Amino acid sequence: MEILNQDFIQEVIRLTWRNPAFMAISIALIWLIPQLLIRRILSENYKKKKLEKQKDKIGKLYPKTIK
Repeated sequence: MEILNQDFIQEVIRLTWRNPAFMAISIALIWLIPQLLIRRILSENYKKKKLEKQKDKIGKLYPKTIK
């Protein structure tokens, strides 16, 4: 008696991969997870650049050396 016989494997495939709800959720996860990661990285880069620009503008208003 084999635990993973062909009928059992076909039944698992039928219940999961061919299930529209499961496929919708899996496609949504495959689509959303990278988007969330990319969004977080871009947001952090934007904040860093904004802070650097702000420091540059303040540095121009109050120079450290007097000429």
